[in-house]
Amino acid sequence: MNISEYYSLAYQQSKLDFVDIRLNTDNLLFVDPRLIEFLDTPLAKQMQKHLEIFWGELLKNVKQKSFTQADYLLSGLSEPNETRLGYAFSKDYGNSVGSKLRQRMAVTIYNNIAVKTGVLSHFADIELYFEDIGSDRISDITTKIIKSVLIDYTQEQCKIHKIPMKTFVQKDIFDIKTLKWVTRKVELPEYFGKPIIFVPKNIVRLENTAGKNVSCFYRFAIRQFVSNDTEMLKDISPTGKDGQILIRDVKSKYPLSKESLTNWTLHFGELLVDYKTDHLNGRLKTLSDDEIMEIIYDDGYSDVG
Repeated sequence: MNISEYYSLAYQQSKLDFVDIRLNTDNLLFVDPRLIEFLDTPLAKQMQKHLEIFWGELLKNVKQKSFTQADYLLSGLSEPNETRLGYAFSKDYGNSVGSKLRQRMAVTIYNNIAVKTGVLSHFADIELYFEDIGSDRISDITTKIIKSVLIDYTQEQCKIHKIPMKTFVQKDIFDIKTLKWVTRKVELPEYFGKPIIFVPKNIVRLENTAGKNVSCFYRFAIRQFVSNDTEMLKDISPTGKDGQILIRDVKSKYPLSKESLTNWTLHFGELLVDYKTDHLNGRLKTLSDDEIMEIIYDDGYSDVG
């Protein structure tokens, strides 16, 4: 049972702006802050503003060792079930930000060199440097921070498609003016008494994209920076013809690790900027309707990107 079926809409995914989620099970799609950052739309800009304000306030408090306030900010990042994205129905796989994870994240932020030096200033970059941050957790955290924007978006879509709404009490809505988590009564569509929040289809990604982003950044760093640094090549044993150092030799010497990515970003001042402007720009794409439909209408997506 998808949204379009339950509400007897005239359209399915290709004609809808939001993800036509299945309502009784997981939808293995994940909100991607990188897409939000790169999209040039009024809606994406609203979302990005929320992410920047939250992330900036969190970094400020952690740097100032105001861990009580930092923990308060992290306390609102429980797993959102209203979107039905990710592992909302699979309790064994859910990734809410519990008390232990909140403490670990705060300590990680405080101790991370990329944070201390100001290199990690954008929320979307945390997957490149933070351990234990994958598609599901990034999606959950992002969704909670932009929840107020998604609620407004859902209400607009309901008006467009004449979908009925009911009043629900929604907790943990981040208010960018007060920097507080607030509780509000809001109008939302419902499914068997449970509220539903719609997600724009142009901000979701597949589950394995987070790992690909890290490996893509790693390959870019190796090819464009590490392999051209004579100091870093000194102790590498070449396997190429006539003593030529090959890319595989460099990778063998410097295997993928987020610690290495952090150190390289500090060593090569333009690495992250060049990656995002020269490499990602033009390559970062939203999912096609076909890719989304394989997940929300079919049983799996083993053959999808």
